[in-house]
Amino acid sequence: MAKKKPKYNPNSVIRGALRRAFARSPLVQEVMNESRREMPRYKQDGTRHKKNWVQRQCEVCNNWESSSKMAVDHKVPVVSVDDGFQDWNEFIDRLWCDKGNLQRICDTCHDKKTSQERIARLLRQYTEELDKLENRVHSHLAAPELMAHLLKSTKKELSKYTAKKKTIGLESVVQRALKLKEKLK
Repeated sequence: MAKKKPKYNPNSVIRGALRRAFARSPLVQEVMNESRREMPRYKQDGTRHKKNWVQRQCEVCNNWESSSKMAVDHKVPVVSVDDGFQDWNEFIDRLWCDKGNLQRICDTCHDKKTSQERIARLLRQYTEELDKLENRVHSHLAAPELMAHLLKSTKKELSKYTAKKKTIGLESVVQRALKLKEKLK
């Protein structure tokens, strides 16, 4: 079965365009060039290649990596973990920050950092959503005539959270959703 194509999201397109523009800015080039070394490069026959390998040092793990495996990252995320996306002005201000908030980071460290930020955002979002669901369930428990409709819609909503059993960091959300599902039986 083919993977379903996501719905067109103009905000994602704008966000991506702004990030690409930032990636080409002189500030990013300046941060990348602060740590640069060239290593000899050899052909298969053992002779020297015309160009050397260029490596840069990751500021998180201090390993030297090929330039193609490095990026410039914001120490304080552009989209706040606590508040999420607020508005375009804040996004742009946080994206084009001063040099002190930028760091060179290898792909491995960047993936770990981004994953942790993503899970923190999801945990916050899901906790708020589950709070609302729990309040709705508790308010409807007092009114049995509304319970049948509530059961069907709430169980469907709760499946969103219980399907995430293998997502590291979201175990508390899954447990909370399962407990709420048990109350509805």
